[in-house]
Amino acid sequence: MKNRIDATRTTNILRELVQIPSVNPSFEGGVPELEVADYVERFFHRLGLTVERREVKTDRPNIIGMLPGERSHSPGLLLEAHMDTVQTINMTIDPFAAVIEDGKLYGRGACDTKASLAAMLAAIEWCVENDKVPHIPVYIAATVDEEVHYQGVLDLLQIKERFSGAIVGEPTGLHAVIAHKGVVRCEIETVGIAAHSSRPSEGVSAIDAMVQVITHIREVVTPRLLAQPHPLVGAASLSVTEIAGGIAPNTIPDRCRIKIDRRTIPGEDSEQVWRELCDELNKLELGDDRASVIVHPPFVLDYTLDTSADSDIVQQLTKAACKRIGEVHTLGVPYGTDASKLAMVGIPSVVFGPGSIDQAHTEDEWVDLEQVALAADILIDVILSYGA
Repeated sequence: MKNRIDATRTTNILRELVQIPSVNPSFEGGVPELEVADYVERFFHRLGLTVERREVKTDRPNIIGMLPGERSHSPGLLLEAHMDTVQTINMTIDPFAAVIEDGKLYGRGACDTKASLAAMLAAIEWCVENDKVPHIPVYIAATVDEEVHYQGVLDLLQIKERFSGAIVGEPTGLHAVIAHKGVVRCEIETVGIAAHSSRPSEGVSAIDAMVQVITHIREVVTPRLLAQPHPLVGAASLSVTEIAGGIAPNTIPDRCRIKIDRRTIPGEDSEQVWRELCDELNKLELGDDRASVIVHPPFVLDYTLDTSADSDIVQQLTKAACKRIGEVHTLGVPYGTDASKLAMVGIPSVVFGPGSIDQAHTEDEWVDLEQVALAADILIDVILSYGA
């Protein structure tokens, strides 16, 4: 099938996006997504599209463009991609040079996920320039803060009635991701009694109590999770990722804290998972009745994605992708995306985009430029067929 999009066009858009730094401000060297947002807003204005600028935080706006459809008042198709990237520390290339070599474009965000955004912009541009009108409105949302607190996509939930289905841009190798894990991150604290280390029996070591907690996680919780894998995303997990305790080498510690990362699978409710963990650890024997455990409220809580392979958005996307690349897989992945938040409020969502997750966040991040152009063509097919 002949390609509609010239790869030169998607390459130029992607190069311009990568050359604009948009490292999430929560990371070292971060800057607001403002300049990328301004770029996207100008892009839509040039095409004569209706544009909405939603100030999520100071200098961090979501930009939403709308391509009108034949049925202008119907809920529309949402194409969403985030503008922020992770940090550039320890990269081995110039993160913003957007160097092209051997059919690849290198730079921070090239793969995750400015390639998806470039493909979406190129697809909409082609529709406008060729006077193509979709059956229903198509919204293109460039959002902020996916890499940390996903405040950008949460802002979209305020206008959820506009959307009947969503394609969320992330590197999937042009396959369709219909399921992914959620996450619960929280601190667990053990409390003991401080004492001089020369008289340890007068105290209760919070570190010793934490050993009991970690042993329970390793020997009881992990085997239980591994025994019930999901067919697409695999097993749930619970990992201890940080630990801190004690104040001096001659003091029995009365406090010890760990941070945990609990990956949930479709069928699990993240809030319920946290509550059950609280109950389980509160009943745990810590080796001394004077010791106690506190499971603090989550500082990150995200949900799973579990979209039916038979849903219209998945069927339309996979049909369009098959025309361009042949066999297309419906996959599950272990990481999270903005799609779970949209699905949570009843918007059927699928994750799709050029590039491989193996290149995301890497020291020499890159994306295959032919895939970016193919992604744009696939999106055009979905835009023109969805809602028929």
